[in-house]
Formats: sequence, C-alpha cells, structure tokens
Amino acid sequence: MPRVMNLSLAAFFLAVLAPVVSTWGDRPTAVRVGIVLFGTPFLLVAVLCLMSALRPGSVGRLFRRLRRR
Repeated sequence: MPRVMNLSLAAFFLAVLAPVVSTWGDRPTAVRVGIVLFGTPFLLVAVLCLMSALRPGSVGRLFRRLRRR
C-alpha cells in the first residue's frame, strides 16, 4: 500500500506542475522565478516519493548515510 500511495502522490505533484511548465514561454521573468521557487519543494517531494515507491526504505537509508558524514 505505501508504494501505491507514494506513486500516486508523485503522479499528482507532477500532474500539477506539468501544465505550469508547458506554458513557460508566455510568462515574464519575475513570474518564472516565482514558479521555480514555489515548485521546487513539490518537485523534490515528487522525486522522493518516486524513490520510495521504487525501493521502500531507500530514502531513510540515504538520510542515514548523509547524517553520518
């Protein structure tokens, strides 16, 4: 069940971000910067959800390895 939930969350976040990025050329620079600042955390969460869906426990192991350094 966690794999399905993580995969659906990642798909949801990517589906929300895709229409915004597809109309990228029509926006002024200030709006683009705002979109990048607002969308970066959602993209990070989507990537982490995909990582967790592919290999359960991989995100926790990654953070433990980074903490040891």
